Amino acid sequence: MSIVRRPRGTSSAVIVYVIILVSLQVFTVTVAVEAFLTDDEAIAWATAGVSVALAGMAAAFLRYLRP
Repeated sequence: MSIVRRPRGTSSAVIVYVIILVSLQVFTVTVAVEAFLTDDEAIAWATAGVSVALAGMAAAFLRYLRP
């Protein structure tokens, strides 16, 4: 089994992307919950979908970091 070594700068960049994606996800979850509470279902479902997409992208980036 060979271990693939990545440059340190690449790992740092991926971590920055994950932090940005997670912070955007927290924001969209907040907007979705507020929209659900105000009975604005169109915005609620749209932002919930965006939040799920952001979670998927963050998971993909984190999977890239694993050896």
